[in-house]
Amino acid sequence: MAVTVKLAPIVTLDAADRIVGVASAAESQFGPLVGSVLWECFPGSEPLFKPYYDRARRSVEPVDFVQFYDGIIARVHATPRDEGRLELAWEQLARLDTTTLETLSDSLSEALGQLDAKRDDGLRDELRRTLRVIEGGA
Repeated sequence: MAVTVKLAPIVTLDAADRIVGVASAAESQFGPLVGSVLWECFPGSEPLFKPYYDRARRSVEPVDFVQFYDGIIARVHATPRDEGRLELAWEQLARLDTTTLETLSDSLSEALGQLDAKRDDGLRDELRRTLRVIEGGA
């Protein structure tokens, strides 16, 4: 049986991508940003994240994706809510260490291993959902 981990919403955006809600766990980082447009707070992030957020709003279905930004690889879960709001939660998968070429190489290897494991978990879950028992036969 597959186990799905539901991430608690950390940040809530309104329809204009303003930060309108922050969970207590993220208060220190995002609390001061309430009322600000997300893209103005995190330069360069809009083309990386907004297409997924827009897709979640259009489809009215949660969207999960993995993205790299500012040295961090994270799995993001975007859940659409009423009035164009979007609840965002994420899990940090890896952080790239650019201190030296050796630490960069080591952190890249670790990140790729983590991504491979997540991909394999996803494939297993997808296969489990599509497999059906067919009775009969010899």
